[in-house]
Amino acid sequence: MSLIDTSTNTFHWTLDLSDYPLARDLQRLDRHRVLVGFDRGFFELEIETGRVLAMCDRWTEVTSAHRRADGSTLVTGFNLDGSGGVNVLTLDAAARLSGVARRDGDYVRLMRVTPDGSYLLCTNDHILETTPELTAIRRFAVDGLEHAWKAERLQDGTTLVSAGYGAFLVLFDRAGNVLRRFGAAAQVSARVAPFFYATFQHLANGHLLVANWQGHGADNGHKGQQLLEFDTSARVIGTWSSPERISSLQGILPV
Repeated sequence: MSLIDTSTNTFHWTLDLSDYPLARDLQRLDRHRVLVGFDRGFFELEIETGRVLAMCDRWTEVTSAHRRADGSTLVTGFNLDGSGGVNVLTLDAAARLSGVARRDGDYVRLMRVTPDGSYLLCTNDHILETTPELTAIRRFAVDGLEHAWKAERLQDGTTLVSAGYGAFLVLFDRAGNVLRRFGAAAQVSARVAPFFYATFQHLANGHLLVANWQGHGADNGHKGQQLLEFDTSARVIGTWSSPERISSLQGILPV
């Protein structure tokens, strides 16, 4: 994990994540801290230095962590309670377990809470919106979703999804109908080389940053452009890669 000024290609610090395997989720907590979800739990990171400030390390197969405004933390993953399903655990501000929600399933990636308090779970080939008890409310699906990575409810009620190996982004309306599908190989220049669209983040100007992950292991950084910027018309207007330092970019967070 690194703090990078992409305008100058300056790496301010780099943290070796070998002690924090499968770090997938990032959340800005305040001006100084980021929450990072990883396979065994989550940790808090100081933005300026990359120093780990606190850690909760209790499980395996955690895929997402989200800090709520009241200081509690939602931990999402597979088989976290030992029952063989998908779980969302609630920890209070002191990291004590205060709630367990479960539903059948064997795959989940990032989880996001909507403004209405429902949950959006990325469950491979579809997105499931649920109650906090993980009771299904609605399903978002389109051909091509494979290991769908992130879904987010936008202010206008639409839902934006990154398609994973489908290598596109898709915007759904409130009823689950497709409004826009963009970023696929036929819609961008060949040098982008879409492979796996992972985390995305919104910028203040309405643009969208997307991580275009290029594969497991080393020496993938030369295969395509790994950080993409889409404007409000869904055009790629900027790209960035650092193949000598990064093989595959998965999580991004503007700070």
